[in-house]
Amino acid sequence: MLRPEIALDPCDIYLADGNRDDEILHGCQRYWIAEAIRYTHREAVEELFTDRSPPSTNQMRSQVVLTDWPDLPSVKRLPPRKTPHYSLGPILENEGTISGTYSVIDIIFTEQLGYNPAADFNGRLHLVYGDQKTVSLIRTVQKERQDATLLYDKYNWLLAVPGLFHWRTNYIDMIHDTYSGSEHAAVESTLYHNKNYLGCVQGNKSPFHHKEEVATRAFDARATALFYRLLPPGVHAAQPTQVDNYIRKLSRTTFLAKVEEIRQYIFRVAEHSPRESEPIDYEFSAHAKFLQQMETYKTLKSAIKHADVGLIKRALARCCLLFHGSDKSKYAFLSLYMTWLTQTDAASKELQDAILANGLVNLRGADDSWFEMDRLNEFFNLQMKELMATRRTSTIDITDLFRRTALTASYCTDLKVAIEAAFSEYTNARHQIKDASREVRYLAYQIAASRSITKHTRGRDSPFKPRDIVQRGVDLLNGGVKRFNNTVVEGRWQEEEDLENATTTPIAALDDIITIDDDTG
Repeated sequence: MLRPEIALDPCDIYLADGNRDDEILHGCQRYWIAEAIRYTHREAVEELFTDRSPPSTNQMRSQVVLTDWPDLPSVKRLPPRKTPHYSLGPILENEGTISGTYSVIDIIFTEQLGYNPAADFNGRLHLVYGDQKTVSLIRTVQKERQDATLLYDKYNWLLAVPGLFHWRTNYIDMIHDTYSGSEHAAVESTLYHNKNYLGCVQGNKSPFHHKEEVATRAFDARATALFYRLLPPGVHAAQPTQVDNYIRKLSRTTFLAKVEEIRQYIFRVAEHSPRESEPIDYEFSAHAKFLQQMETYKTLKSAIKHADVGLIKRALARCCLLFHGSDKSKYAFLSLYMTWLTQTDAASKELQDAILANGLVNLRGADDSWFEMDRLNEFFNLQMKELMATRRTSTIDITDLFRRTALTASYCTDLKVAIEAAFSEYTNARHQIKDASREVRYLAYQIAASRSITKHTRGRDSPFKPRDIVQRGVDLLNGGVKRFNNTVVEGRWQEEEDLENATTTPIAALDDIITIDDDTG
């Protein structure tokens, strides 16, 4: 099922569906533009696209069903199902070192899962998901053991796969690195301006969730600002009530035509990568670059939520260009690696589907409740931390407490569900997202009023000029593919970072750790 001798070709990326300007891409763009306007003017838009029916006195109003509303294109979705998962026992090894990685692999497969090293690894391929560092360490272990005699000792029965949650965190970092701007260049096309205007503060959010919130709100504000450009003279964008009344008077066809007009206005290759021989509106181009690259992220996030492995493959191919152009060297390599595994003949069709499908988890069985495998590990880490914090006493050794908690975490979860069902008292642990539509509307008006998002055909200079990471990625891709083939296909492994002398974290310090994210670059 795995044919590692097949090389990756640059055309596998240039001609991939994710890098085509096709109808699926256009459908995604229309959907996110319409959703942005719906977020900022929800009541008016939902009233326009809801078929009126006689109200029911005996039924609660269910979720709003919109008629003729654009759908996010679906390529290949997995059928909804609950994903069984089992927690392993405690492993008191440092997985951040090469020697620790050896120990973790041996403990999991030979001790806890009980496989026979002499008989159970012939003709099998085990998928292991983790962050970039995990993938790198497993590659290092395989490099060191490639001349081993026994099949088990070669470790080539392991296939390391980067997790999609860490993929998303690095994508958001790339967006902020490229479009944040600075204080002295805080124009409307920068995230620095947008964040301060929205009043977004980090508070108790993790850096990733804070950055994601800023970027998604900035996307909605800019898409809404493009809609405000199309308002007739008598409707003032500064008055939300006037805009709502205007939307209610539109026909559905007219509203969708305006969405398409917005898409054709800014979601074009010529706006993302303008020609140097023609006048360039740098302010408008910065908006276009941000919107097009955030559309890729929003599509990837939704594809994970609905387990659309077809859309995920499209996003991964696009990341080959974006990560190369943004100097995300480690994830540029992983994007080539994932494209090689999921979109070339290096892996059989069955293995391609297995790699993508097993990277997703669904604990509720709904069609929109999928999330990333490596994110499940983060949830388990949080549950472990909470259990240890509530059970710790002065008479219990922290190491023993860790061992007991690791073994009973899954049981405690099942017990909690059973108790809540018995007493009909349920705990809602889901995070309630604050409605920020008012702040986004104000930012949209500010952007529209400044004419920052209106293209000047004669060109316009700007203190903020983000580089064209797509074109730069195209220019650097051939070299990246060559290095990838030398490393993975031809076996000329590059030297990995020496982690043998890295300091380890004692088990007694676990209660002082909230989050350590070493997965950058």
